[in-house]
Amino acid sequence: MEEGKINLHILEDENLFLGIHRLKTQFVSLFSGIANQISDQELAIFHPAAQGSKITKGNELQHCPYQVLDLVRNFDKKEGFNIRFLNWWGNGLYVLVFFGSERPPKKEVFNGYQQHGFETCITGSPWDYTGIIKHGRRTLSIAHEELPHHVKRYRHLQMVKHIPFPADLEKLREHITAEWLSLKKIHDI
Repeated sequence: MEEGKINLHILEDENLFLGIHRLKTQFVSLFSGIANQISDQELAIFHPAAQGSKITKGNELQHCPYQVLDLVRNFDKKEGFNIRFLNWWGNGLYVLVFFGSERPPKKEVFNGYQQHGFETCITGSPWDYTGIIKHGRRTLSIAHEELPHHVKRYRHLQMVKHIPFPADLEKLREHITAEWLSLKKIHDI
């Protein structure tokens, strides 16, 4: 589109905006329902300084809307741990697991992540979603023995996995819940 032109097709399409609003509301409701099923005691098993769950939404992650469900919510650079479900419009649904630099996973936990399809993020910021998702700055080729070097270089460890969208909302709830249960199993909880 030319820079000086207004896209009237988008501007005047009320149904488009109502549909976007409904979909945003569905994701917030979906994430809220999942968060309400998870107790603070469960989160504390993952990390003793867990701060519960939180849902965040916005419209400007690289110009696209997003919804986030954070579980555990300890973002301390050294001792932190967080599980994040990120629905980034136009880019997909992901689960990201953050480990502070002094809290890397044990070998069997790290291997469990890899066996479950998680990749290791290779970015200096856990919030570099453009690098991680759009530019593919993630890998399966890091072994547990290489984690000290990785953590020293990037100052944290983050694992990421794409979750495909089924068209049915209940199936999506089942997929996200299955990922949560898999994380509990990986951590032997």
